[in-house]
Amino acid sequence: MNSNDLVKNILKRDVDEQDKILKSTEVIKPCPVDVDLGNLLVWDPNVIDQQAYKENRDEYIKNTMRDNMQLLVNALWQMPIERHDNTVVAKLPDAKTIVPREKPVPKPKPLTKWQKFAQSKGIVKKKKSKFVWDETKKEWGRRYGYKKANDETKPWLIEVPTTADPSEDQFAKRLAAKKERVAKNEFQRLKNIAHSKKINMRNDGAIINKKSSAVDVKKALATAKYSDASMGQFSERAAVNEEQQTRGFNKKRKYESNLGSLKSETNKQLKIFEQMNSSTKK
Repeated sequence: MNSNDLVKNILKRDVDEQDKILKSTEVIKPCPVDVDLGNLLVWDPNVIDQQAYKENRDEYIKNTMRDNMQLLVNALWQMPIERHDNTVVAKLPDAKTIVPREKPVPKPKPLTKWQKFAQSKGIVKKKKSKFVWDETKKEWGRRYGYKKANDETKPWLIEVPTTADPSEDQFAKRLAAKKERVAKNEFQRLKNIAHSKKINMRNDGAIINKKSSAVDVKKALATAKYSDASMGQFSERAAVNEEQQTRGFNKKRKYESNLGSLKSETNKQLKIFEQMNSSTKK
């Protein structure tokens, strides 16, 4: 055997070993599988080879799974491709198989007042960069949050306006204005949540309860009566009808002493026993 034949045999042996390790991307099955790309699901209706399964179960399952996965990948490469942030993404179709959910599909959140206004006016939100240039420090800093750039609440010097009081603390005034803005934004956020849940609310934040009953009015009247420092002892008495309406509210509950007499306790227990005995006879 010359050197050329030896090289050919070695190359052929390497190719055969590589074919055993790296299988072909073309998979042929007796029955075509059902591929649902929307759910990335493959349904294999082919009959299981019982003999091969009994001989080596793990190897048979591994080969079957590899072939079905190869069919899924082949179907993915036939889909239209898009590129996002230097990444190739396949555009999947709608799902064909209805997969049961543990919880219902979440409902879309209702739009806030600003979002409705922006849609009506055609205003598109532009994404701002997280870093801005700080003219004082001459460096880049965060737009919001801790150690943000151009922070007006932490200047080393503030010019006092001509119309302001010279003795007024401008640093405290600016800090109070910032706290007020934060509180206003939080109040507006809570109002948006109440508006999305259809809760009636006044401009001052009080909740309007349209289903107030007569009992609620009586409780409010009794609470207002006993809300002064004297607990209603020196408050002016209302009309007779109003006093009768509030009767029974804001009364302290009386509890019996733990060290009661044995005779009274025995009588109570006998009375309960008689009531139970009479109900069973009926």
